[in-house]
Amino acid sequence: MASDRQIEANRNNAKRSTGPKTEKGKARSSRNALRHGLSRPRPHDDAGFEVLTRALLDPLAREAPSIESTDVVRTKLELARLRAVRHELLAAFLKTPNAKLRKRLRGLERYERAAFARQTRAMRRSG
Repeated sequence: MASDRQIEANRNNAKRSTGPKTEKGKARSSRNALRHGLSRPRPHDDAGFEVLTRALLDPLAREAPSIESTDVVRTKLELARLRAVRHELLAAFLKTPNAKLRKRLRGLERYERAAFARQTRAMRRSG
């Protein structure tokens, strides 16, 4: 349990660290999550999505694909995109090893875990 003195110190520190103050700093920090684009959802009108949907789903089915089955396809595409990014980063790291690339490679694990979890949920719903 934190003491009253620690709680007060935490409150004082929190008042000082409120994020960027300048417009330049705010603009830069607003783009932090877009460094590699992996946290951005992909558009549904992606050409790869249509091709993969037709290839994975039963070509003899006459009805439109269900939402659950398209979710499975979407997660497959997301995992493929993650593998491509991992491949690019790994190739760059092998060419020129540095700590920044190593950190980015390790950071991909978070996105992969989330994508695998979405895939598992989508597959449970569809089957």
